[in-house]
Amino acid sequence: MDKISDKLIVKFIAGKRLTNDDFVLLDKLLNNLKYKKETHYWLEENWQNSQSESVALQFAQIRNKIRISSLKSRMNRLFIVLGKAAAVLFIPLLAAALYYYVNQSTSAGLLTLSTQKGEQTNVILPDGSKVWLNVDTKLSYPVDYGVNSRNLEIEGEAYFEVEKNEELPFEVGSGNIVTKALGTRFIISAYPESFEVKSSLVKGSVEVKYGKNVEILKPGQQLVYNKNRSSVEIKSFDENYELAWKNNQLVFQLMPFEDVIAELEKWYDVKIEYNPTLFKSETLTVRFEKHETLETILKVIAKANGFKYTIEDKIVKIRK
Repeated sequence: MDKISDKLIVKFIAGKRLTNDDFVLLDKLLNNLKYKKETHYWLEENWQNSQSESVALQFAQIRNKIRISSLKSRMNRLFIVLGKAAAVLFIPLLAAALYYYVNQSTSAGLLTLSTQKGEQTNVILPDGSKVWLNVDTKLSYPVDYGVNSRNLEIEGEAYFEVEKNEELPFEVGSGNIVTKALGTRFIISAYPESFEVKSSLVKGSVEVKYGKNVEILKPGQQLVYNKNRSSVEIKSFDENYELAWKNNQLVFQLMPFEDVIAELEKWYDVKIEYNPTLFKSETLTVRFEKHETLETILKVIAKANGFKYTIEDKIVKIRK
C-alpha cells in the first residue's frame, strides 16, 4: 500500500473520526481485492509486533455480544482475521473493523452490545465517547455511527462520558424519552420492566425530550419519566448512589423489598421465589461491594428483614 493508504488505515483502526472524503477513499481501497489482501497482511504484521495491554472488553467477549442478523457471515470472517488481536485492541478498532466488512450496508445495519444478568462492561465508541453498561443492558447504534449522526438506543442502564462534537449531537433514545448532549456526562436508566425512565446529569448540559416537551437539565438534576402516568418529575439526585453499580457497589437506600429482589436477580442471574404480600411494607438500606457473594448478601438481608432462605442451583426460595 502507498503512504496515503497506510495513514488512512492507521487513522481508521485507531477509531479516529474520518471525513466523508476519507470514507469514500477507504471504501474504494477496501473493496479492491488486491488492497484487501495487502491490508490483511499489514494488520497482522502490526498486531504481531504490538505489545499486549489490558483492555476493557476483548474480542473473544465481543464475539459473544455483537449480534447483527444480516451480517453474520461477514462477521465470522472478520473475527478469523482479528483473532490475534484479542489482547491488544480496544473498542474503537471494533467499530472500524466492522465497517471494513459492512460498509455497503451501513444504512440498515445496527450493532448491539449487550450484557447479561450478572455482568457489566464498558466500551469506547468510534468517536471516543465512553459508555459503561450495567447488568442486563442492551446498547444499539448504527454501523456508520459518527459519520452523519451519533444516535443510540438503550434498554437497561448505562453511564455516558460524551466527546464534544457540536456538529453531531449525541442522542440516546430510551423508550419514551430522548437525551441529547454535545459533550457531557450522564446516566440513563431504562429497564423495560420498570415503570420509570431516568436521565441523570452528572456534568455539562443535556436536553431531554418526551413527547412534544423538552427539558434542559443542570448538573445534579434528574428527570424521571413515569411510563404509567406519562408524567415527568425533575429532582436532585445522589451521584454516588446512582453510580454505585459503576463503582462495583450494590447500594439500597430505603428500597422496597420487591425492588431489592429484582436487583439481586439481575446482579447474580438467579430466580428468587417469595411471597410479595409478606414483604409489602418492608424496605432496605445497605451497601455491598460487587465481590460479595449472593450467600453473604442474603445472610445480611435475612437478618435485617427477618426471613429464612435456601439456595438450589440458581433458584433462591425465601420464606418468613
